[in-house]
Amino acid sequence: MTQDRTNPAASATVEPRISYVIARLERAIRTQINKRLGPHGLTTLQYTTLSVLGSRGQPLSNAQLARRAYMTPQAMIEVLNALEHKGLIRRDAHPNHRRVYPASLTDDGRRVLATCDTLVEAMEEEMLAELDAAQREQFAEWLKECVRALHAGLPPEGDRGGARPSQRRPLEGNQVA
Repeated sequence: MTQDRTNPAASATVEPRISYVIARLERAIRTQINKRLGPHGLTTLQYTTLSVLGSRGQPLSNAQLARRAYMTPQAMIEVLNALEHKGLIRRDAHPNHRRVYPASLTDDGRRVLATCDTLVEAMEEEMLAELDAAQREQFAEWLKECVRALHAGLPPEGDRGGARPSQRRPLEGNQVA
């Protein structure tokens, strides 16, 4: 077999683009989360919605949830209807806006979220098993910087929406999906 001397790249191993690897990882994560949450009757989008509600600690409107979960308001309505039907959230009328029904977790929703958080944490442990603690921390920082560079939803470092440091909640963990 002869080497193509006119095109040196033809004989070199071509590494996939970073964006391709990240896309593959995102698909693998979704597949794993769906597989692990399926027995609990949740999809990745439903889990993400419960996670956002759990991390915020206050009722959120359909529009607020849709923005935080990167969904259209129409898609979020379907997710909320399913979660409400399962008894995991409830929607009460807003005192000042007659057409707004902010969602909040029920006790069952909090229990299911805690169980699913444990399952997702186990999946993340499996995914990161070959990295030590310092590498994991650095990897998480690099990923967050990439998200920030593309203006894709994380506030600038040190800014958590104006909350005082004692009120800030970490953005990592179960808000990834």
